[in-house]
Amino acid sequence: MNVKTSALIAALTLTASASFAASSNNIQDDYYDAKAQAKALSAQLETMGVESNPNVEFAQPTTLSQKLNAYEAKIDELQGQFDAVRASN
Repeated sequence: MNVKTSALIAALTLTASASFAASSNNIQDDYYDAKAQAKALSAQLETMGVESNPNVEFAQPTTLSQKLNAYEAKIDELQGQFDAVRASN
């Protein structure tokens, strides 16, 4: 293997590693995405005549990871409501 090939492989590996780290470690983006998804599901339920609340209330200080988990649980709850309404129609 020549020097150019080694340099190219090293550059590609570094780029792939940096890209993976940026996409998998940005919990704040994941939190905002989950919050937006909960709002979208709630809005859809409202158009179907189902009253819903996309918000999660926190009684104590929580970490961003805990907030993300709470919104993921809220999404599951809203998705369950959506599925139930769709199944009954």
